[in-house]
This record gives sequence, C-alpha cells and structure tokens, in this order.
Amino acid sequence: MLSQQELTKLFLQQHNWQDRYRQLIVLAKQLPPMPEDLKTDENQVNGCENRVWLTYQKQNNNTFIFQGDSEGRIVKGLLAILIIIANHKTAEEIAAIDFQSLLSQLKIINGLSQSRLQGLTKLIERIQSVV
Repeated sequence: MLSQQELTKLFLQQHNWQDRYRQLIVLAKQLPPMPEDLKTDENQVNGCENRVWLTYQKQNNNTFIFQGDSEGRIVKGLLAILIIIANHKTAEEIAAIDFQSLLSQLKIINGLSQSRLQGLTKLIERIQSVV
C-alpha cells in the first residue's frame, strides 16, 4: 500500500475526475484481501451504498491496523484511501485527522454522489470510533 504522502502526490497528478475515478479503481485492486470469516454483520458498516466491512487491530505500540473490503469498486477505493490515512496511527492521532479536508485536497469529494458521500461519512465515523 502507498504512504499518505505518495497517495497525495498520486491524486494531485490526476487532471480530472475521470483520472481520479480510475485511480480509485486501481487502489481498490491493491487493497489486501479481507478473509471471508471477517465479513460479518458486526464488521459491516451500515449506511453505505454497497456492502462494506471494516475491522481493526490494536498493535502493541497502541497504533491501529485497519482491514476492509467492499462489493463496490469505487467504495473499495475510497476505503483504501481511508485505510492509508488511518493505518499505523494511535487513537489520538486518528481523532485529530480531518478526513474531509484530506479528501478535498485529493479532489475526490466533489465527484461523488450524495449516497457515496453519506457512505464515506459512515466509514470515517467507524474508523474514528476506535477512540
């Protein structure tokens, strides 16, 4: 997976929404597979356009590692971005992240439908629930 800095650079190189859309699909394909036994109702994020699952593990150094999957390519790409931003951070660091601002910097927010934006908000809420 990319670092947050590499992610930002990659998206800022895209010239239009179609290029960013294609990049989301590429990221979706790069998201490590989630074991089927973790795709439970408990791990499902409600309020998303597609079925989405998200889990996390707290590491010995108090950072978190997130893992997720979605049935939709774009949602899965958005999930990959959120995981890149949140992975290897403490609960306090995650709470301090302005996800909406970061996604705006990547020029992703404006191209999303209202239902995808709503689902994205639910994903961010789930990530920030580790606090």
